[in-house]
Amino acid sequence: MTPQDIQAAFEARQSAVASLRELADETQGRDMSAEETQTFERQNDEIDALDARIQSGLKEMEREAKATEAIEQFRALSHVTEPTEAAVAPSTSDEDLFRQLLNGEIRSFESKGEKRDLTEGSATAGGNLVTSTLYDRVIDKFTEEGVALAAGATLLETASGEDMLVPTVTGYSTGALVAEGGAISESDPAFGQSTISVYKYAAIVEASSELIEDNGVGSFNVLNFVADQGGAAVARALSAAWTAGSGSSQPNGYDNCTAGVTAASATAITANELIDLQHSITAPYRIGAAWAMNDSTLKAVRKLVDSNGQYVWQPGLRVSNPDELLGAPVYTDTNMEEIATGKKTVVYGNFTRGYFCRIAGGVRVESSNAPAFTTDLISTRFIVRGGGNIIDTNALRHLVQA
Repeated sequence: MTPQDIQAAFEARQSAVASLRELADETQGRDMSAEETQTFERQNDEIDALDARIQSGLKEMEREAKATEAIEQFRALSHVTEPTEAAVAPSTSDEDLFRQLLNGEIRSFESKGEKRDLTEGSATAGGNLVTSTLYDRVIDKFTEEGVALAAGATLLETASGEDMLVPTVTGYSTGALVAEGGAISESDPAFGQSTISVYKYAAIVEASSELIEDNGVGSFNVLNFVADQGGAAVARALSAAWTAGSGSSQPNGYDNCTAGVTAASATAITANELIDLQHSITAPYRIGAAWAMNDSTLKAVRKLVDSNGQYVWQPGLRVSNPDELLGAPVYTDTNMEEIATGKKTVVYGNFTRGYFCRIAGGVRVESSNAPAFTTDLISTRFIVRGGGNIIDTNALRHLVQA
């Protein structure tokens, strides 16, 4: 996807937003007709499709830019390399390990995040897999499949999976005016701790032995396909827990934060209620804060105007920026609840301070033909151990429907 394609998609998105608002203005104060509702739905779908196209193009450009930068750095430094009598074998890349795994040469390997591989070539030629480790690709999937990391949650990467105790401040020291010569009272901060345990998330991807032996057909790269499918599957599962996990034998999701506002209606949200939710956390936490909600909730929020007739939702001014709601970025999370009685539909706050995500170890990949031996399919298993918890209860608030 070229920069021109991305620019065209962005311009089409701006036009779609203008049409959507024009329709909302025309129908303000009355119910939409069936035809108007159909038009509104179509325009929302068009905006969502353009958003996906823009983000996909940007990620492709970022991958190509990183690969080009790495190559240039390597070439700039290559002249200082001293010649040796015997060649030193390079470390095995994730691409080679993955190919060996699918060919049955090895049964498993673990991808770590600290390695970086240099490569040349287009995405369809295998560049997507080689420019970063499999671990890095899976981490990227977490920002695509969920909201926690995209909204700024802190990511902790640990070598092992023992319970982690994270210190928290539950009360702060206070100052006071003191008269000359007067005694100064002590005011110590109060400390607590939160536990982040890890849980296993796994997925299996099957592919025919012929496809793997041929390494795909034409420009289709089977290594990329299997890696993307497996990475996306475990990312979806763990991301769902980071959003709505119960905290019992699974991560504690960020939507379990303290209630900030109860909506007056079970089926609608008002602009004033969103403003109240924003101000339910103190000003220091609003610096760097973000919104999270289901896509259907965002569709309803897009129609809202404040008391001055201004839309509370604003489209991103740049292709790489998310849309904004009351001045803060807004992210759509399919794992959040839709508008209905008693549902938690909107979360607002500082995710960096309020929520910690944890990944323990690397991404473990294993392969076997035993499960589907009679159909000549090779099964590849992806395993990730992760957890998450609300660390600062003052940083996040949710809106719940009546």
